[in-house]
Amino acid sequence: MSTKYNGWSNYATFRIHNDILSNITFEDIVAEEQLRDIVKDVVFRDISTYYLLIDYTNLFLNEVNWDEIVKIYNEDILKLQTKYDN
Repeated sequence: MSTKYNGWSNYATFRIHNDILSNITFEDIVAEEQLRDIVKDVVFRDISTYYLLIDYTNLFLNEVNWDEIVKIYNEDILKLQTKYDN
């Protein structure tokens, strides 16, 4: 998620802004922790935004380097097989 998207530093940042925070009018200076709490409240506590939870989960899972994990696991399995074959 490191590629710039719609003027934001990455797609995830854009989505949080676009989906949740852009609908809120802030009257005072906000801190990062406040924004995090607002987003968590919306995503995890409001059942009407359940689709966001699913969408954000998929976003995260799409960023996983599955090939890297497969390689590590398979290397470990091959090491064990070689060890027991000898």
